[in-house]
Amino acid sequence: MYYCKECGREFEAPQRIYEMHGQSYTPYETLYICPFCRSTEFSKKESTHCRMCGARLKNGAKEYCSEACKIKGEKLWLKQSIKNRMMLESPINKILREKNAYNFKNGTNYSYGQYVALLYINRSKSEWTSKNKKSNT
Repeated sequence: MYYCKECGREFEAPQRIYEMHGQSYTPYETLYICPFCRSTEFSKKESTHCRMCGARLKNGAKEYCSEACKIKGEKLWLKQSIKNRMMLESPINKILREKNAYNFKNGTNYSYGQYVALLYINRSKSEWTSKNKKSNT
């Protein structure tokens, strides 16, 4: 666990960013920052409580107070990772990835709503009508 001195939040791991210096190759600087406020002022904090139930840790335990809490924590982590994977495969995220690629390729800055209203719906209609024409012939 890490503790940010600027915003006071705790987080699992700092975010890693690369600061380029004009060229696309090294030298560049690797910075570790708080994922919430982007500050570099944070410190490592030793865990004193169980990650699952919140009980105070004893006898040199690192993250969990008992084997039962460790099993519950691992099940919760697995459930959350499955949820995150499903979220990445959702249709909305697919459209968001397409929008970001379109904006990058064409130098535009469309929002999700603008992209769907202006481009995605028209493209979907044309794909739908071309599929129907092929099936009718």
